[in-house]
Amino acid sequence: MSSLPSDPHNPPQRDHVSDLSISEPETFTRLSTPFDSRKIFWRNMISLSWRCLATALSLSLLMICLRIFSRMGELSHMEQRGFNTITILLGASASLGIGSMLGHLGSMLRWRLLARKKYKMQDVCDSHF
Repeated sequence: MSSLPSDPHNPPQRDHVSDLSISEPETFTRLSTPFDSRKIFWRNMISLSWRCLATALSLSLLMICLRIFSRMGELSHMEQRGFNTITILLGASASLGIGSMLGHLGSMLRWRLLARKKYKMQDVCDSHF
């Protein structure tokens, strides 16, 4: 096979027209997908319900754990460590679940409030300074 030697002073020319025709349909199809607010609403509600379920599960396990350890009476040193570990783990899990739910609700409310009217770029930039 014969190939032209590469010349460091003259790099091979790229065909920009063919590059544009290849990348343009990709961008166009991505931008032309319809925005379905009802679908996003139900996706957010499902996510919120899973977070609520996980939080309720960790809180109920924490109550069960407290009930079990309260009936044990006097605890040994290792049982006290186990009790502290389990209650801290379940309490942290419940706290993170509540924080996650509140953050998700806040983001859902924020986009709802922002969508009520049109904003200029100056409005967005001036509010942060």
